[in-house]
Amino acid sequence: MDFKTKSAEEIGKMNTEELAGYYNDLNNFKKKELESLIDMQKKANDAKIADEIKALKAELASNQVEQLKSLNETLKQHGLMIKKMSETSNKEVSINSIEKSLSENKDVLLKMKEGDKASIQFKAAGTMLISSNVSGGNVPLEQRIEGINNIADRRIRILDVVSRGTASSNTISWVYQANRDGSAGQTAEGSAKNQIDFDLVVASETVKKTTAYIKVSNEMLDDISFMESEIRNELNIQLLKAVEAQVYSGTGLTNNLNGIRTVATTFAAGALAGTVDNANEVDVFTAAQLQIELAEQDMPTAIFVHPSTVAALKLVKVTATDKRYVERLANIAGALSFDGIPIIPTTLVTAGEFLMGDFTRAFVYDKGAVSYSIGYENDDFTKNLVTILAEWRGLVLVKNNDRTAFVKGVFSTAKAALETA
Repeated sequence: MDFKTKSAEEIGKMNTEELAGYYNDLNNFKKKELESLIDMQKKANDAKIADEIKALKAELASNQVEQLKSLNETLKQHGLMIKKMSETSNKEVSINSIEKSLSENKDVLLKMKEGDKASIQFKAAGTMLISSNVSGGNVPLEQRIEGINNIADRRIRILDVVSRGTASSNTISWVYQANRDGSAGQTAEGSAKNQIDFDLVVASETVKKTTAYIKVSNEMLDDISFMESEIRNELNIQLLKAVEAQVYSGTGLTNNLNGIRTVATTFAAGALAGTVDNANEVDVFTAAQLQIELAEQDMPTAIFVHPSTVAALKLVKVTATDKRYVERLANIAGALSFDGIPIIPTTLVTAGEFLMGDFTRAFVYDKGAVSYSIGYENDDFTKNLVTILAEWRGLVLVKNNDRTAFVKGVFSTAKAALETA
């Protein structure tokens, strides 16, 4: 197909974009003509064709030089026109902005030199602001601190001080002595010996299940790299909190564990009833420890109270007039103890209550470790949802004859029982 060559007059009337398009089409036409001659030369090996190829190459080179001069002249004329408009109309457009635009569009000019179609845009210079000159995202990018700032949770404390074991069956039983009769004693010559007896009773606890799950979309798991581990961590914390709560005060009914506080002995002032002037929490601990010792049990290993009780104990003075702190309370590096027995604060304990005892006599048996499962529920599959489930199976037991090693009570009731009339 022939190319229609423009006259000098027609070329002079073109704007920059039209001129660049015309030159681009002209160069493409000449290139195709050159390629056709080269193919003919390969087939015919004609010297005349070779001369035509040489002449056409020279013409192309000369045309590109002339085209560049023409484009530059057109750009120059546009620049002069814009300058004149700026000077006469006092607009915000300036020669500096034109020069800047030409500099920024250097690549565009080079493309125009090669014969490609291109256009140059001019803009007025102005004050650059983040609010007006930034779009499509955050510039600069915010600094993101790694990890997640988790909601504060109760620290697991009781599971750290009880005895632990592994359950190989769904039921764990033990045998304990009960109903002891008679006693050993001195015997005179020819007299009957002293007879004693006792019963053997089998007791048992069964494994109970504690569970928790989180439902999450596949997109959230895919797009947030740490989401699965964060979910597992959250499930583990909440599951162990629930287990600890059951170990402490489970009712033992239906699916509940038989908690330590549930089977512990209730505080009884005994011989100290009505003998203490201005009774306080330390006096209650003294009476509770005596109660455990009188039950022939070993020394307590821990006292669990609410954090507010620990704060109050740190403020206990000898008397209203003697401002010395009670010496039987030791505060070492923030850890409080009574006669060497650690006082452990936890919000698991109701404010105003306490549980003292030998926690090595309380056993928590795990039926395997905490297990995690991922699966579908109902229409999860069609909704791109998955359910992550955490499960713990186990039990807690305090053998019958060890239950007097634990004393539970309410401070207000216990202090009233000790207070002098």
